[in-house]
Amino acid sequence: MILAVFGVLLATVVQAVDGSIVNVALPQIQRDLGGSLSVVGWTVTGYAIASLIAMPLAASLASRVGMRAYFAGSVALFTAASAACGLSHSAGALIAFRVVQGFGAGGLLPLSQGILMSLFPGERRSTAVALVGFAAVLGPLLGPPIGGVLTDAFGWQSIFWINLPLGAVSIALILGFLHIAKRRDAGSLDLGGAALLAGAVVALQVACAHHPWLFLPAGVLAVAFVRRELTAPRPAVDLRVLRHRPLAGTLAAAPLYGIGLYGSIFLAPLLLERELHMTASATGLALAVGGLASGTLIVCARPMLARFHARSVSAAGAAAFAVSMLLHARLALQGQGDVFLPQALRGVGTGLLYVGMNGFAFETVPAAELATSASLFYVLRQLGGSAAVALGAGVLDAFGTMGTVASFAVLALTAPLALVPMAAGDDRRALAATGR
Repeated sequence: MILAVFGVLLATVVQAVDGSIVNVALPQIQRDLGGSLSVVGWTVTGYAIASLIAMPLAASLASRVGMRAYFAGSVALFTAASAACGLSHSAGALIAFRVVQGFGAGGLLPLSQGILMSLFPGERRSTAVALVGFAAVLGPLLGPPIGGVLTDAFGWQSIFWINLPLGAVSIALILGFLHIAKRRDAGSLDLGGAALLAGAVVALQVACAHHPWLFLPAGVLAVAFVRRELTAPRPAVDLRVLRHRPLAGTLAAAPLYGIGLYGSIFLAPLLLERELHMTASATGLALAVGGLASGTLIVCARPMLARFHARSVSAAGAAAFAVSMLLHARLALQGQGDVFLPQALRGVGTGLLYVGMNGFAFETVPAAELATSASLFYVLRQLGGSAAVALGAGVLDAFGTMGTVASFAVLALTAPLALVPMAAGDDRRALAATGR
């Protein structure tokens, strides 16, 4: 089982690294391929959109072809697309292959959590959450320094070639050692629901990046998607999991968490490289401080949740993250200062929030609904994050340094606001309010 767990976690690490490794290389990609930051930023946004579409469908597709086969196939698609990204010679080609890469990556994080929760049942479920969480935050930890060193030494193309050997090892371990029950479902897939979801996601992202008038169609498509999935006999995304109040509250908070997490990861390297004139390697080292802080806290998830309530952990994370964003804003305004403390506090904030939100959301969710629940959490988190990247790129193109200052100031509000729906979803508070 150890080798199977390692293979699953390796795939999670690889996709997490790829989500952050590109941010450090964006200035060089922009210089080599040309175009505004808003255009080049689609190497991040296009990847996110494809991941968003794939994430909620992963559980349904995996139930039809088998969890192991679907997971290994996703890793293979991601790895092949990585090679194509490394061979790209234009911004359009790179964006297109990043979209394909995103489709491969979309199901890896939520399915890895579902797979490991099935391997670590009952009271050991928090161990699975910690393992997946640690693998996920290894991306912000390893991505920036690896990306910085590779970009400075070999060019931005090398950040994609590194995925090939890691992906190959992961596929071999998964096919050779992962043995889980085959609960295949040969029923038809709700393609109409999947199309509505894809339309809503694409419209939202384009609205954030270029055409605000598309917010209305995005909202209409989202409402139509929810109505269809709640009434369809075989929905593409089973929204019945929303009956669990803590999960519903956390899912409402997930986009705000994603805005803060991915928005800060996108803006921080641009601040350090463009405003403070740091090299890609030095920027990667500074960002790794945040990843290390976050990873350390997630490893401690089980004892932390045993001692403190999940909402208290989340509140501490929200406070640390807000202070970090304000320090980033001051750094952008002054053009100099300590770059390590803001990164450390960012890592502490995102780590505590991850631990608290997962502990709060999944405590009462039955095992059969874990894959769908995890997929919804990650898709909503990614939805907020990709919107933040698209908006952030546009603000920076339009307003420069002052846009950077304003963006970090806005990000400071996201984590505290995420606590509001979580409080509303707390079963114990609801029971106390009714006197039961």
